[in-house]
Formats: sequence, structure tokens, C-alpha cells
Amino acid sequence: MKKIWINADYSQAEARVVAWYGPVPSLKTWFQRGEDIHLNMTKLIARVVQTGKIPMPRTEHSPAGLFLGKHWDTYTKKDYERQVSKNTVHGNNYGLGPQKFATMLGLPVKIAETIQNIYFTLVPEIKNAYQARIRQSIDATRSIKLPEPLGWTRTFYDIASEDLYRAAYAALPQSTIGGKLVRLWTSLCHIFSEELPEGQLATPQNILRMGYDVRFNSHDSVGVLVPDDADVILHVCRTIKRLGEEPLFIHGEPCVIPMDFKIGYNQLDMREYEVV
Repeated sequence: MKKIWINADYSQAEARVVAWYGPVPSLKTWFQRGEDIHLNMTKLIARVVQTGKIPMPRTEHSPAGLFLGKHWDTYTKKDYERQVSKNTVHGNNYGLGPQKFATMLGLPVKIAETIQNIYFTLVPEIKNAYQARIRQSIDATRSIKLPEPLGWTRTFYDIASEDLYRAAYAALPQSTIGGKLVRLWTSLCHIFSEELPEGQLATPQNILRMGYDVRFNSHDSVGVLVPDDADVILHVCRTIKRLGEEPLFIHGEPCVIPMDFKIGYNQLDMREYEVV
């Protein structure tokens, strides 16, 4: 039978961990409402730029000036500024310096620093809650503890410095999502092997004959190759969703990171798939 790929991808996973760990109330609220946090941040940055009459450069993508091309409340997912905002959220959650942030954006350092300052004014909890908690943990024990049910401790052996703090800011969400993927991968292989017909050993060859071929995990996604059958696709996606959306508990509060699904016959031609 013809095979088809299922890709299951965690939705804005690392930013969710930051939002709950801080906590960062505005980011948490947007996530809980199912809103696009990067588009919301785009609008807020644009509002500050426009109301404050802050000069911004013209770019290939923003010929009228960055965050100046339209009324701040009318930006959409298709606008270049959303990508700038996405880079702003991820880079500055992890303590990126102005020089590196400017390189990431391809903009002058002064402009990158202006965007950074706007971001930290809009979400001060990134510095005074999320980053402050991690700094305190590093100063006290040279370690950070991942949320339950992971519960692993990550220890840092370098001397305390801004570079060490930045590494820890990034390590907590990145290690958390990496840990969730390992748990998901292991659970998928275990569950699919349990579905073998009675009397068959759970050898790699027998698992492959079932069609449940867990091929890879990458950053925040997992890929499975299955028979191109509607019932099989739905069953596997429901299984991945049930296992992958196991809640984290951050400061005792559940944080569910939803999974988005795509299917297709090759990795370059995938379409969205809704799990019902």
C-alpha cells in the first residue's frame, strides 16, 4: 500500500514554556485564547512605533518603514513585521545582545536595540520574572530543573557570567521540548508495538509491517510514515495528539502545548490535517 507522511509539530512550544515559567501574563493570556502571539506582538510594537513617531528604516519588505507601512491594528500574518516580531520574541527571551539581534534581523544595531527596548517595555516579566528566576537558580545551584513530568536537572559547569545565564535562559524551554519529544517518541514506539497481532514479537521488521514507522524527531516535531488509509491516519494522529499533549506542570499549573498536524507524500508537499 502507498505510504504517507504524518508530521506532528508542537505549536510555539518554547514560547509557551517561557510564558508559564515566568510567568508572563500577557503571553499566557494570548496562548490560552488561542491567539497568534507573534501577530499580537507585531501590532503592539507597531503601535509604540507609530504613536511615538519613532523613525524606522525602509526595507525591501517594508518600503514605507518598518512597522510604519499600515495602521498598527491592521497587520496580518503575511506581513514581514510578523517575522521580525517572532525573532524578537525568541531571541530576546533568551537574552540575545543588541549586536547578535541586529545580525539576526539584518538591521542596524541602533534599530535592533530600539525594538528590544520596546519589547521589554511591553513584557517586562521576561527580564524580571523569567530570566530573574533562572539567574537565581544558577547562582544558587548552578542548575535548572525542568518542569514535571520531566523533572530532570540540568547542571552548568562554567563560571557564572552573562554567557552562562543566556545559555540557561535558552536551555530551560529547549530541553523541556526536547524531553517531551523523547517521551513522545518512546511512547509511540511502545504503543504501536503493543498493537502487534498476538504471538508476534515486537521486532523492528514486524513493527514496520504494521505501517507505524516512526522515522524522525526534529526540533519540535515528530514524523511518522504510515499506510495511506484514512482510518490509519486518523488513528495514528489521535494517538500522537493524546500522548504529545500530556500537560507540563510549571509552578504547579498545567501547561498543554498543542500539536499541529500535516500530511503528505513527501516533506516538500505537506497539507494541514485536522484531528477530529
